[in-house]
Amino acid sequence: MDKKPVVNAQATEAAREKQERIKERFKEWIWSDDERRERLCRLYNDTFNHSRIRTFSGEHLTLPGASAAVQLHSHQKAGVWRTLQTPNTLLGHVVGAGKTYTMVASAMELKRLGLARKPMFTVPNHMLGQFSTELLMLYPGANILVAGKEDFEAQNRKKLFSRIATGNWDAVIVTHSGFERIPLSQETQERFFKEQLEELEKIKREHANPDNRRLVKELEKAKKRLEAKLEALAASHKKDNTLTFEELGIDRLFVDEAHYFKNLFYVSKMTRIAGLPQTASERAFDMYLKVRHVQSVNGGGGVVFATGTPIANSMAEMFTMQRYLQPEDLKKHNLNHFDSWAATFGEPVTAMELSPDGAGYRINTRFARFVNVPELMQIFRQTADVQTAQMLNLKRPKLEGEKPAIRNAPASPELKKFVEGLAKRAEALKTGRVDPREDNMLKITTEGRKAALDLRLMKPGLPDDPQSKVNLAVENIHRIWEATKDDRLAQLVFCDLSTPQDRGFSVYRDMADKLKRLGVPENDIAFIQDYDADNAKVALFRSVRAGKVRVLFGSTQKMGSGTNVQERLVALHHLDAPWRPADVEQREGRILRQGNKNSSVQIYRYVTEGSFDAYMWQTLETKAKFIAQVMSGDMTMRRLEDMDSAALTYAEVKAIASGNPLVIEKAQVDAELIRLTRLRSAHAEEQYRIRSSLRHSHEEVETWTERLANLREDLKLRQDTSGDLFRIKLDGQVLDNRGVAGELLLRRAEKIKARLGEDIRIGTFAGFDLFIRSSFNNSAELVLRGKNSYSTRVTDTALGTIRSLESVVQGFEERAGRLDTDIRDSQKRGVELEAKVGAPFEKEERYHHLARRQSEIEEQLDLTKNQAPNQLEAAENTEAIVEGEQPDKNETIKPKPARRMKV
Repeated sequence: MDKKPVVNAQATEAAREKQERIKERFKEWIWSDDERRERLCRLYNDTFNHSRIRTFSGEHLTLPGASAAVQLHSHQKAGVWRTLQTPNTLLGHVVGAGKTYTMVASAMELKRLGLARKPMFTVPNHMLGQFSTELLMLYPGANILVAGKEDFEAQNRKKLFSRIATGNWDAVIVTHSGFERIPLSQETQERFFKEQLEELEKIKREHANPDNRRLVKELEKAKKRLEAKLEALAASHKKDNTLTFEELGIDRLFVDEAHYFKNLFYVSKMTRIAGLPQTASERAFDMYLKVRHVQSVNGGGGVVFATGTPIANSMAEMFTMQRYLQPEDLKKHNLNHFDSWAATFGEPVTAMELSPDGAGYRINTRFARFVNVPELMQIFRQTADVQTAQMLNLKRPKLEGEKPAIRNAPASPELKKFVEGLAKRAEALKTGRVDPREDNMLKITTEGRKAALDLRLMKPGLPDDPQSKVNLAVENIHRIWEATKDDRLAQLVFCDLSTPQDRGFSVYRDMADKLKRLGVPENDIAFIQDYDADNAKVALFRSVRAGKVRVLFGSTQKMGSGTNVQERLVALHHLDAPWRPADVEQREGRILRQGNKNSSVQIYRYVTEGSFDAYMWQTLETKAKFIAQVMSGDMTMRRLEDMDSAALTYAEVKAIASGNPLVIEKAQVDAELIRLTRLRSAHAEEQYRIRSSLRHSHEEVETWTERLANLREDLKLRQDTSGDLFRIKLDGQVLDNRGVAGELLLRRAEKIKARLGEDIRIGTFAGFDLFIRSSFNNSAELVLRGKNSYSTRVTDTALGTIRSLESVVQGFEERAGRLDTDIRDSQKRGVELEAKVGAPFEKEERYHHLARRQSEIEEQLDLTKNQAPNQLEAAENTEAIVEGEQPDKNETIKPKPARRMKV
């Protein structure tokens, strides 16, 4: 008997439905009582919504020692000033915004002001020469140490570390791989292990009750995994016995392209939700320990991260950036554990998705939404300096058509048959016991992606398909090459799934050979993979900028971030879709950047119908939804789940690639339904504000009516102190001289300044008791107390103070008139508000119509109950799940649109 657990699809779906209903009913209940709502809002605001984001301007900076030939933009100077003024900084500037100069100027200013002794820059391997050159362009007289690949070889490391430790360097520049080879002391690692294990033990104690036995077991497993994982991540086998990082004297750390260190381990009990990375890299762990050391030297600060894509793939990456740069802020808000952070600012979304084979649809639960966005951004932006292209309005070329052009290739019969085979293999994995070494989901996904690029990558013996997207790209590249001959303009071709060194069939070689047959000279074509050495790469980039190399092929990793060849670029081609929106941004940032002499450029994306391309572009859409909105800094939205223009472009690609017109309609219906849902939510909020305002209006009328009655009583008690009738009793003395009385009040005010908030009785005036109290800004107030209290401030002069006191008493009639007017206005406003209470949402009928249409489309797109298990498998199988054959259409789910789409 097979004891392997089997998911009961119908029961799972029913349980999920009940869970969603409970959650939605709880949300309705929690806000239904206005008093409870106000109490909870007050508690939340006191906890999170209590800071104003500081703005920075560096226009006053003169940057002594910087070259006059280089003029920094205002956003770069602002970034320098932020770095000087804050403990840690994240320069989240868009690709091409000049982060290198910002970092260099920050480090040199810190050094000049004595705030840093020895800054270290760690940069991507292929950017070492370029970064060093740019540093010396801005600061020609800088004393820098540049450590290349040879310096970190085993025989040279001790000499390099000695030079770093003993030299008075303005900057030490190392590559990412070189930085990882600098060892940490054993004590630092052991201390960190101990802290993490203590934190897990603390969480376990907090949840150690009979109702949480499952969580305690999970934490115990996590503790054991952490012990093993952290020992492995220390990677001590890669390091030798030499000076440690702590002994080098590095007190400031600048990390360029910091998104390379996003895979930092974290502990979470949410292991069955897609969209949360469960990987941990040695490189990120090593960086984390070194960041902690630099921060310990600088009282919690001293680290600058720079990246155009701080959130590259999942929402967990924002938490990772905060762990690096805002550890104390997270602790202060009790958010230093991922699950508490995710519960406060994240929300899992259950929705229909295109299955990875492009042939059907499935229900999937993933982390794809931020909630409580303004408060999250208030915390994040205390460290993050986010600058998007829209914010900066940099001078860069326009994109023809304002969005990338899509080139759509039909699926060949052979490709359709191959994808069907993949689906059967996936079904076999799901239902049977297949050895992971023989077949697994990652292998299926990789093969599916390669087949979408060119089926000959999987079956080299097949004939060339004349309608394939590779041939579409060749024709397009040749057309542009021919049209731009006179100006010798250049093109970039991105392809991640094939390399020039591929055994057997290579897309790179195939395309190059076809271009040559069409008349493109061999010298006009280059593969970036053929230029490994730093100096060779610099020479290649120079050739592209000069128009000698006019078609450059490469992968995102080799030709993405830091490749500055934009001067003559007129077109960029995506042969395949990467996993991350950040990769698309980094690719397209090569051509859409300052320094391109072309006024307009073209970007092409090539997709194959009925292949994995459809799923890849949809994945990009899902991830891009919230990332672009977070980067845009829209603080008016409490939730982020709508699409911006870039994400809509991904949606169009998905619709074209799937070849199903219903998908296009679904994208339109979803977009309008999300918009109406947002308006519906705003209407509900408006109704709450109306009820709250009405209640406040009634309270105001009640308070002001009582105050007016008291004021009329005080009018009967008031004594005339005008002219010669002036009398005031101070400290037992009755005075009739205004100047003397004023001087006495000034002296009393001076004495009580330190006794903030305390009322001291000092006499009587005009028939009322007279008090004095200290106020803000080192000032004092006088208070007359009858049935009501009336206050006025102590001025700088004796007579001014007495005049101020007399005007209060003489202004009782005017005050009564204002109160009477306020009462009538508030009563009138109350009548107007009562008329608005309970007003229906004007587009309610349209909302329900679209919700029904969405459900109908989902039914026609074959969303079936038998697909329910896939949401449970999503996280375990990563994002590479491929659905099997579609079940019978009679078993159709109709998810509640209002529940799914509610904001």
